[in-house]
Amino acid sequence: MENKSQSPVLTKKHSLADIRFPSPGSVPTHGCDHVKSQLEASQPDLIKRYTTLMQTVHKNGAIGPHLSKTSAITLRPTYLCLECSSVFPSEQRGQHDKKHILCVESSRGNVYCRECDDFVYDNTLEEIRTQQGKKRKHAVFMSDVDSKILAANAAPTPCRAKGLRGLYNMGQTCFMSVVLQSLIHNPFIRAFYLSVGHRALDCEREACTSCALDDIITEFHSTEKAEGYGAVAMLQGSWKGGGNLAGYQQQDAHEYLQFILNSLHTTNLEEDEKEEKAEDCNCVIHRAFCGLMRSTVVCSKCKNVTTALDPFMDLSLDLKSSGPKKKKNEAPVAPQAIDLTECLDRFTSPETLQASDYRCRECDSQQTATKRLALSRLPPVLPIHLKRFSHSKTSSTSIKLDAKVHFPNILDLQPYVGRPRSKKGSNETDGAKNGDAEKGASPRPIYELSSVIVHKGKMDSGHYVSYAREGDEWFLFDDSKVVLVEEKEVLAAEAYMLFYIVQEIEV
Repeated sequence: MENKSQSPVLTKKHSLADIRFPSPGSVPTHGCDHVKSQLEASQPDLIKRYTTLMQTVHKNGAIGPHLSKTSAITLRPTYLCLECSSVFPSEQRGQHDKKHILCVESSRGNVYCRECDDFVYDNTLEEIRTQQGKKRKHAVFMSDVDSKILAANAAPTPCRAKGLRGLYNMGQTCFMSVVLQSLIHNPFIRAFYLSVGHRALDCEREACTSCALDDIITEFHSTEKAEGYGAVAMLQGSWKGGGNLAGYQQQDAHEYLQFILNSLHTTNLEEDEKEEKAEDCNCVIHRAFCGLMRSTVVCSKCKNVTTALDPFMDLSLDLKSSGPKKKKNEAPVAPQAIDLTECLDRFTSPETLQASDYRCRECDSQQTATKRLALSRLPPVLPIHLKRFSHSKTSSTSIKLDAKVHFPNILDLQPYVGRPRSKKGSNETDGAKNGDAEKGASPRPIYELSSVIVHKGKMDSGHYVSYAREGDEWFLFDDSKVVLVEEKEVLAAEAYMLFYIVQEIEV
């Protein structure tokens, strides 16, 4: 199907000729004049405040640096003022006290100058920042020449150490690569494996997928390499635990996502730990991906209401409605473009159950009923699977649906969140479409697009690629090739799977 071995297109590899050596007597010691003036005015106080902030930023489990005035954790870096205790998101940097020029970015501790409108490097502050025991491997510069080179060419963390690496295709393994890229760029999964996470050195499991993912994420975020990565250990773990995943046949990316999430859940449990219900499990996988779906059935005769809560790890949405069937000799019609919200509306709309499919306990007989699904508890990460592969039971044939699906960068899921209904006769809606939540309720569940998986080609001879967001930039991952792209290309893609991440988490 595919035999791709292109070199990754990410960044140019620099040579010694590209390094800018500072001229004698002009070695910069301060990131900008504003940092210099601040240090000259009150160096001990500034260093003490910066040291305290760095200890807070890198403290395990600290959430303070990520709290803005909204009292919620944001998944994007916030900025901590070096003069006061204010914390604000990037879009509010210019609204803070103009006398407070310097602030610290919460994820890595880089210093931002509001006057220069840029991150700045300073020898004194950088030495404090790199001594905070992060898992990233920092180079040790011993000579004056090395220090001069560092000062002249210092920049924010190189993109090659931010997880922006491709994965080599090891024989139709693109289905695995695109799912792994979505996990690598998932902030919850990344934070888990870059912190204490899964202790690979203490793990005695054979072909452990969690050990393999730990190796990948650590390598991607600590080693500045541009070439692709061969995920051999992950492939072996998938073959050993996946059954039908063994071999070099093309597999379905959605099925692989279901397998890898279950495998990572299992391998992150202690060997003597009891298996809990999915919704109660405290492992990183279920805390990030597990939600609850409420199914409500109302008897048409006695109006008795039966509800059930079921865990889910992703949503699978139909791309076509069960409308009138096409006539035998009717010409095929080009698939119409649809919106993701249409698919969600159809997923949560009421459906009629025939009497042969439902028995009412109150009536003690078969009755027609109305069934409706609603999201009861939303997970921080919501994968959405678009059912592009249609299988006919009667003709035993399968086709791929090429309908264009418009999906947003920001998704409001409030209309699809349900509330419990009364036992009998109430006309209260399950969803929140016809009324807002009570005062003091949780903020609206607003989700932001994080990754997109695309299937190109035909059903039996296609290829998977993916898009993932890093900060405010989007990248295309095509096996070992990584390319910076514009957001409009992502939103125009023929998506097969979408990964949305909640913007804020209530504390």
